[in-house]
Amino acid sequence: MAAAAVMPSSAAGLLTLLDDENDELKHYALVHLNKVVHEFWFQIASYIGSVEALYEDDEFKDRELAALIASKVFYHLGELDSALTYALGAGAHFDVDEQSEYVQTLVARCLDQYFELRVKQVEQKLAVDVDARLVEVVERMLDRCGKVVIIQYSICCSCSL
Repeated sequence: MAAAAVMPSSAAGLLTLLDDENDELKHYALVHLNKVVHEFWFQIASYIGSVEALYEDDEFKDRELAALIASKVFYHLGELDSALTYALGAGAHFDVDEQSEYVQTLVARCLDQYFELRVKQVEQKLAVDVDARLVEVVERMLDRCGKVVIIQYSICCSCSL
């Protein structure tokens, strides 16, 4: 008989590991916090300084995962600009293919910012720097859309045979 998955009732134990000296324990905590962040964001918010410090530590190998968790917490707090900033810092951990309200909201915000900056560059002829991470997310989104169009075209072609 298969064992049922047990949902933790708190993130407190994982949160205490964030301040440990051992990077492997911090890694463990981040991996498991990422799995429960949408349920326990309110607890993680009390430790957001520790999560941000891990992201800001250039020597910490899981800094992008810390950025993703910070992004999700700020999203739940309604601070969408901070959520997007950390999502951009999360690199490939921010999965534009994920079908969640969190991702869809931040991708929409990302696209809005990108197009706003590009309009300033092109139409208003202003020298505006566009964050390379913002461009990367837009390109990943466009790549995803291109793949969907190819799949739809392939399905249409196969149906017409």
